[in-house]
Amino acid sequence: MTLAERGVRESGLAWTFLCPRAFMSNALRWLPQLAEGNTVRVQFPDVVAACVDPADIGAVAARALTDDTHGGRIYNLTGHEPMKPADQLAVLAEVLNRNLTAVPLSDAETRAELEAAMPAQYVEAFFSFYVEGKLDESEVRSDVVDVTGRPARTFEQWAQAHAAEFTRP
Repeated sequence: MTLAERGVRESGLAWTFLCPRAFMSNALRWLPQLAEGNTVRVQFPDVVAACVDPADIGAVAARALTDDTHGGRIYNLTGHEPMKPADQLAVLAEVLNRNLTAVPLSDAETRAELEAAMPAQYVEAFFSFYVEGKLDESEVRSDVVDVTGRPARTFEQWAQAHAAEFTRP
């Protein structure tokens, strides 16, 4: 438990923690590459994650804020199924009707790209999570359906809803 979580719990106020896993919207990081062509350089290609649609996070939050039965609960929010980045790209290819290709990057190539884009402590955290295996985001949890009464959205549903963002000139 973090200091912030401890503070919230000890505040005497009602609380509900939402703990989303990787976001489907992280696929938007491929936009610059897709604007250039049909090849996407994929970092951490073997990492499997049950990414969650941000809309599902919002739906759970809305329920938690408007229904007192969620007080004192911790919800681990995931998507419908665990997928590798290449699996997500294959779905995106279907939705966009494009012949997209995933090019897996080595750890060294991934490190070089990340170091060029972010502070070293973030790079080390990503490598700790995904290369050393200290974070497993592959487990599918039922919290979205338990709270909202409907299944978590699939990556295909997310991609359909955001297709226009991938087709802008």
